[in-house]
Amino acid sequence: MSQTVSQTHQASTEVSTLLQRLGEAKIIGIVRTDSEESALWVSRVLIEAGIQWLEVTFTVPNAPNVMEQLSEQFPHAVIGAGTVLDGKQAVQALAAGAQFLVSPVTQEPMIQFGLANDLLVMPGCLTPTEIFHAWTLGAPAIKFFPAQPVGGPEYLSAVRGPFPQIPLVATGGIGLPHVAGYIKAGALAVGVGSPLMPSKDIKDRNSGNIRALATAYREALGLTAAP
Repeated sequence: MSQTVSQTHQASTEVSTLLQRLGEAKIIGIVRTDSEESALWVSRVLIEAGIQWLEVTFTVPNAPNVMEQLSEQFPHAVIGAGTVLDGKQAVQALAAGAQFLVSPVTQEPMIQFGLANDLLVMPGCLTPTEIFHAWTLGAPAIKFFPAQPVGGPEYLSAVRGPFPQIPLVATGGIGLPHVAGYIKAGALAVGVGSPLMPSKDIKDRNSGNIRALATAYREALGLTAAP
């Protein structure tokens, strides 16, 4: 189901375009590794396998450097920053070429920073009150988190009922059997971390299995098997 920003909640042309592209991509790979090298390796594998949106979390060592290298090497991909918790990280992400910011919480300064710099900002929310509050602060989309542990697609559908105009990106514990259900329930996209890129496969540099998982996720979302 396509979703757009309402007439009373305007986003810049750049952000509106990113939202449209995210709705087409349907999945963000959430890169959270224990080394810069591992983050770069798995990101390259995912991009080559057709996962074109990647969120590099600030828990990754030297995360801004990872974002910068990926943005330069893969200009067709959309690289963003995750687990953004303060203004310093937001500034670093922008300087590194990030096109979107994701946080597990809602912070008005981060939302305003994103609006001022044409970044797609997705603050973390769970309840109807949190979602509506972030929306009124100007957030173009919401990270619906943690999605799976608190009720999955059924809960997202119930929460989205009063807010059909608010794009929700479901994140948190979403495995392969769940992804299609979230899109059917009205999510703009899903964010997937370890189920898409298991830590053991990253450690063993098992690119074959990660590519197979990427293909399976894309197929479950109704996307083509190849990028």
